[in-house]
Amino acid sequence: MERIEVPRAQLIVKEYENRDKLRKKIVYGNYSCIDKIVPMVRARGTVVQSYEEDGKVRITGWQRDITRMKKQDVSLSFIVYVTVNREGIIEDASIDNFFNGGKGILCSRSYLEGKLKSELEGVKFDKNLASKLRLDKFKCFHIHEVISSIYSSYLMFKRENEEIDDRIFYEEDVVDVYAFSGNLYLTGVHAFKGKDETKYTVVLYDIFNNVTFDEDGYMKLKNTIKAEFYINNKIVYESELYQKENDHIYIRMQKFLLVCVEKLKAELFPGYNDKMLNSNLTPGAFIGVIMQAIGIRAFSNNFNYIQYVMTAMQRPRKIPCCIGAILKEEEAEKYFEGFDLNNLL
Repeated sequence: MERIEVPRAQLIVKEYENRDKLRKKIVYGNYSCIDKIVPMVRARGTVVQSYEEDGKVRITGWQRDITRMKKQDVSLSFIVYVTVNREGIIEDASIDNFFNGGKGILCSRSYLEGKLKSELEGVKFDKNLASKLRLDKFKCFHIHEVISSIYSSYLMFKRENEEIDDRIFYEEDVVDVYAFSGNLYLTGVHAFKGKDETKYTVVLYDIFNNVTFDEDGYMKLKNTIKAEFYINNKIVYESELYQKENDHIYIRMQKFLLVCVEKLKAELFPGYNDKMLNSNLTPGAFIGVIMQAIGIRAFSNNFNYIQYVMTAMQRPRKIPCCIGAILKEEEAEKYFEGFDLNNLL
């Protein structure tokens, strides 16, 4: 491998004091990026805190994207709150007012929060909740990823803390993206309470010379590329990503990333059998980061085409899975029950 730069740890929950201060750090905190020309960071994390006074567990899950578009730094924050009562029932689920969707007003907070509440409130928070962790339930990639992280973090918290008292669990993950010599490097640091920070890197070799996009914005590979995964600067997995005819790169990339997540989980939690969904490396989330990173660099900050490429990712089989990916009013009526474009006017 030619080069790996590891980002300086910029984790915020180690200084956790209360929810209000945390949310301000999530939204306004600064990150120092490796790539100074096209900086790009994906930050995410979860805080789970129990309260002996009322027996409730209050959870904050978040995700934040920072990148540069047309010489302007753009920051989008997604914060979700979940409250679980003493009986293990979700009594409240909400989206923070700081919510910023990537597709502007189409990403209606009121609509997405309504979906969140209808799917989660009144439901027992246990392993059976996994069946509800589907993108089509939440109508937003970001909300789905945050809720999946909350699910894994809550199970980890319960595994460590059977009694409800004033306890806290946290984890946080920051991935920094940069390009060098035609390769794409996605290097991150993940920290869990009570564990040393773990650094990881995904390298996609010669990706910029071998990737293209079709007329619908779907990413294609012209030739096979090499992919590697490192933990703490040691290679732990390598593979080749290729594309079959009438196929998409996502399938190979998904398989590669599933192995990467398992490798990271084994490093952090040996013998842990549940899925680790609280990671930037989960395929759905990480493929989005990769596509955005390639699109921004390939199209010289052409915002319209970058959005076109991202919309394609949100439309597998040309069907919108995310509310921000609708192209016409008829799609809103067909795929997003209860969503009214008139409410956006």
